[in-house]
Amino acid sequence: MRAKGAGDRAYSSGRYDEAASAYEDASRRASRAGDRSEALYLQASAYRRARSWDRARASYQRLIAQSPTSDRGRRASFDLADLDIEVGNTESGYQALRDALFRFPNDGLARRAFERYVAHLDPSGGALTWLRGALPRLASTELDETARYALAGHLATSGAIQEARDAYLACAERHPYPRGSLFDDALWQASLLDEKLGRPEQAIVHLRRMLAVRESSSFLGSYERPRFSPAQFRIAVLYRDALRDHAAARREFHQLYASHRTSILRDDALWEEAKLARADGDASGACSLVATLIEDFPDSRYAPCARALCASAPATPAGECHGYLLRERRDSGSD
Repeated sequence: MRAKGAGDRAYSSGRYDEAASAYEDASRRASRAGDRSEALYLQASAYRRARSWDRARASYQRLIAQSPTSDRGRRASFDLADLDIEVGNTESGYQALRDALFRFPNDGLARRAFERYVAHLDPSGGALTWLRGALPRLASTELDETARYALAGHLATSGAIQEARDAYLACAERHPYPRGSLFDDALWQASLLDEKLGRPEQAIVHLRRMLAVRESSSFLGSYERPRFSPAQFRIAVLYRDALRDHAAARREFHQLYASHRTSILRDDALWEEAKLARADGDASGACSLVATLIEDFPDSRYAPCARALCASAPATPAGECHGYLLRERRDSGSD
């Protein structure tokens, strides 16, 4: 511990070679394997800060040889690959990165390594082929969801829309809420692709499947995911624009206002619902919605436009009504 402390003091003062020597001393004196691994890892880090690449590489390699599956040994495998890439040994570095993610797919660094390796393959067009081959090897690991989502995205980019849509659904099916961190993203993307394929009803099915898992919290906090309220907004937009069903669109816009109490889209939903009411000749409905909007969201950008939809709307704070707010909205409420 005294040797490690000396290394820590030298490292924090920028004396990296001195720190590396102290960590070497600590690794020799340590009686526990974990302490030796820690000292060797710190030594490699010190050499790396000193830009002594060969010495850093040697320290990583010693650590990997002595304790390959320890926490520090696993991290050293990823860091050694990163070091080679950093110093210009690109081919060997990315090969080492690939080997590390396959060997330790459940490590905390594996997901970032996976994403980096796929990004490396993208310019050459090899990512899709590699992902197809990698998926079976990662199927029973913590990288499975990430790999499946990435495969679906690359299929979509390549123009294989139907296959991409199916791949997103397979990802959501295999990794359902709440454990699936990409469950809502996968269903969102599947809905976009079904709309592109001319199937708005099916797009709505995916969004409803996403929203079916919403749950309330009994304590402070929220289980809301970022896609939930945009999904509700998007359902309304699909009914309005793709299916031309104003009654259903009005119902779904109001559902967002009423049920998604923390969403920043609540005033947007009321406004769009009021516009549809006015377009349908429901003047009283439009006025009621505008009044609710002004009462609940007096600072909303829509408030100055209230009397454009209802001549008898309550007075609002002075402000300019921007014309674009009165035009037909065509987006889904989220990127």
